[in-house]
Amino acid sequence: MLSMLNERRQVPRYSVKLDIDIILDNGGILSTETLNICEHGIQFLCDSDIANEIEPRGVHNHPLDHLKLKVVSTLPVEDEKKLYAICQVVSARRMSQDEYLIGLEFSGFEKNSEKVLQRYIEKLALDETS
Repeated sequence: MLSMLNERRQVPRYSVKLDIDIILDNGGILSTETLNICEHGIQFLCDSDIANEIEPRGVHNHPLDHLKLKVVSTLPVEDEKKLYAICQVVSARRMSQDEYLIGLEFSGFEKNSEKVLQRYIEKLALDETS
């Protein structure tokens, strides 16, 4: 788990690498990997190509709260269920010349996958205390 010392977080954030597909409004699909996850959202690092697909005007130059994306990922729970989340972009930070940290907040779920996420977060919490 990432350190919460300097953060005012209400829920723990877990460092995990999960393959995710980000589905844009135009139907485009971007594949990347999470940096961390919590019950409220995910963060991922991406290069400028993916960042420009998300917001062609520049993710770090414009308000992003209007951007809605779908995220699909297979979560490693007992039966490898998929997460289908509707997300809102809540943060974008330029980390280097060609790397951005993007934060997505879950705003809804499809196919009852909120329960899949809850089971996965419970598994991460249990693994951390073991």
